[in-house]
Amino acid sequence: MNSLDSRIKMIGQMARNAGLIEDPQWLERLEEPVPLWVVLDMLLRWIDQSDSQNEPFD
Repeated sequence: MNSLDSRIKMIGQMARNAGLIEDPQWLERLEEPVPLWVVLDMLLRWIDQSDSQNEPFD
């Protein structure tokens, strides 16, 4: 496994830990192309999670 492969796996695991990838089978298919809507969906989920962390608790 080269450094690019390990980086891809690390990014996939980070996305799964953040709740952006819900299906564990995606971790084995990280180099496959995905439709643009999948990438946008993950990006919007990440933005929503980031925004909610910056809001006050009250």
